[in-house]
Order: sequence, then C-alpha cells, then structure tokens
Amino acid sequence: MKKTTAIIAGLFLSVCLYSIEVNADELPRLSPDCIENMKNRDLTYNKALMKDIITGLELDIDDRSFIEVTDKGLDAANLIYGGKEIDEYYQSLHQHFIVASRGKPTLFIKPSEAYLLYKQPDNTNVAVHLKLADLKWEVIEKKKKEWNAVNYKLLKCEKEYLKEKQEYSNKD
Repeated sequence: MKKTTAIIAGLFLSVCLYSIEVNADELPRLSPDCIENMKNRDLTYNKALMKDIITGLELDIDDRSFIEVTDKGLDAANLIYGGKEIDEYYQSLHQHFIVASRGKPTLFIKPSEAYLLYKQPDNTNVAVHLKLADLKWEVIEKKKKEWNAVNYKLLKCEKEYLKEKQEYSNKD
C-alpha cells in the first residue's frame, strides 16, 4: 500500500512539474552585450548633456581646471576618506544630487569651487555654483535657462526586449 501511494504521488508530482515547466515561458532578458552598449550610450548621453548645459549657460568649465565627479564618485570619495556618517563636506555636496533630471547630475569641482550641472525633465539647464566655506559647500548662485532637448535613443536590443516583455505580460 505504501509503495502504491508513493508511486502515485511520484507520478502526480512529475506530471505537475512537467506541466509547470511546459507552461512557464522564460522571462525576456537583456543580453550582456546589450547591457554594455546601454552603459556606453548612457555615458555618451550624459557627456552630451553636460556639453549642452555648459554651452547653454555659457559657463567657463573645462577639463583642465575642473574634475568631473558623479554621485557614485562622490560616494566613493566619502568612503575612501573614512565614510563618516556625519561629514558636512560630503552631505553639503550630496544633497544637491537629489534632483529630478535627465541623465545624471554631474559635479565639476576644483579647489574651493564647484558647479553641479543637470538638465531638468522640462529641458531647463541648471548650474548650481558652490563655494567651500568652513566645513561645508554653500550655494552662491543658481543659473537656470530653458534650452534644447538632447535626444535619448533606445537601442535596437532595448526595443526588442521591451516588445518581448510586453508580449510576455499580455499572455496572462
């Protein structure tokens, strides 16, 4: 009796697992090459945004006198120099990165002076001019100017992925 029950349970379990395997389509995924191409496209896009903002706001920012820093770079620098929870230098800069923007806000910094540049979703270029005062960075000027959109193009592999994902979602 126990053998019969075990065999029936085994057959039932294998039929259930087989039906689950047959009915379960694999989720669409992005290929590693596509992900790498997306990263490269995003870097190029962000550089184009920064160039557009510098030109549109007529800022005197160049690669020789300013160092370009992203939010991840700022976080890494904070960790390298101790990762203190209460670090006014870090916090006074980091708070400016928390904005709605196209691309990534980018900090251009040199000793005692910095500009945080970003493009708002409505294509307004923004430059926040900062100066180091005592233990923190303070805003001394904020420039805004409505400007042109910088095109963000989806890659072919992204379009295909989104189409497959939509089809997969509609199967339910």
